[in-house]
Amino acid sequence: MNLSRHFETKKRQSGEAFVTIKEDAPPWLLSAVREAHDGALPNDWVFAECFAACEAIDDGALAVATAIDDDCEDLHHYVDGRVDPYTKDRFQWAADMCLTELFAAAEERASELCTDAMPMADRLGAIQYAAIERVATTILEAARASLSAAEQPEARA
Repeated sequence: MNLSRHFETKKRQSGEAFVTIKEDAPPWLLSAVREAHDGALPNDWVFAECFAACEAIDDGALAVATAIDDDCEDLHHYVDGRVDPYTKDRFQWAADMCLTELFAAAEERASELCTDAMPMADRLGAIQYAAIERVATTILEAARASLSAAEQPEARA
């Protein structure tokens, strides 16, 4: 699908790099990126995760043709590989994201994945997993809908 070409890396005056979506991206992708932000637009982390999901679709790591459900192995492997491995990074991510709706939704989903006895770093990893899963699923479902719409024969007048 070559979705990642609709993103670009820019630099702030400070020299810090960030990912954003190009204005001429397809409307369905722009809409999916907005939806993935879950009201926290603009957010560098969410833009980066949208871009990563698009790269994974382009590379075939996330298959648009595969149904998305709790047992989707490709999605699980992709998301698991995106979670920060370092405790400090997980805590920093939580500090940056904790007041967003995306974090709240991910925290609710993570409650299904972890127990109260888990160390805090592991719980934050589960919350981040759920947030990445939510972003990736949003992009994947939008790509699937776009592909389905493109395959529909045009109505004849």
